[in-house]
Amino acid sequence: MTETSEYLNSLLPVTTVSYQEMQAEIDRINLLKKIIPTLTVLVFIALVLWPALNSKEGSFTLAVDRLTVRDENAKLIKPRYVGMDKYNHPVNISAEMAFRKSNDDKDYYLKNLLADMKMSDGTGIEIRATNGILDTEAQKIILDGAVTLSTESNFNLATDQAMFLINEKIATGENGVSGTIPFGIFSADEFHVNVDQEIIKLKSRVKFYFNPDRTVKPPEVNSDGKQEKLRE
Repeated sequence: MTETSEYLNSLLPVTTVSYQEMQAEIDRINLLKKIIPTLTVLVFIALVLWPALNSKEGSFTLAVDRLTVRDENAKLIKPRYVGMDKYNHPVNISAEMAFRKSNDDKDYYLKNLLADMKMSDGTGIEIRATNGILDTEAQKIILDGAVTLSTESNFNLATDQAMFLINEKIATGENGVSGTIPFGIFSADEFHVNVDQEIIKLKSRVKFYFNPDRTVKPPEVNSDGKQEKLRE
C-alpha cells in the first residue's frame, strides 16, 4: 500500500513558478546587467586616477582648517600639523600656539615650533624656532628668532632667520649662521644648505675650522636669537 501511495504522489504535477515570481527574477537579471558594466567602469576609473590621487607631493592635515568663519582670528593652542613629504616620509610640526589672519590665508603663524621630519634615506631632522610661518601651499617654513636645525648624522646649524623648504630639505638665510659638522665648525653671513644631500654653501665672512681628531659641540642660540660663540 505504501509503495502504491508513493507511486501515485510521483504522478502529481510539480508546483510551477508563478508569473510574478518569474517576472521578479527577470527584473533582477536585467538589473545585474546594468550594474555590472557600471561597476566595471568605476573600477577602471579608480585604477586610472589612483596614481594621481596617491601623488608623492607633500600634503598636510591641519586642525586650524576646522575653524569656522567667525573664528578667523582665533588662536589654536598646542596645534599639531601632520603630513607626508615627496618621499612619503612623515612630517610633524607642533607649536605652542598657531593662528592665521583670515580663513582664506594660506600662512599659519606659529609660536615656539618644533618640526620633525626625515631625509630621503630616513635620517632624522629636527628644527626648532621661536617663531615660524608655515605656508602649506608652497610647502615651506619661514623661521625667525632662535632657530636651530640638527640631524641624526651630527649636522647642526644655528641662526636667527631662515627659510626651509620641506620637500627639498633646503635651508637658506642671509642673516648669519654658525654650525658644526663631524669634526668641523663653520660660520658665515649667508648660507644655502641642502640638508638631504649634506651640501653647505657659505658666502661672506666665511670661517671654517676642521679637526679630524676631535668632535665639536653643536652651536647654540640665545632666547633673543643671538648666536653664541662656537665651542670645540
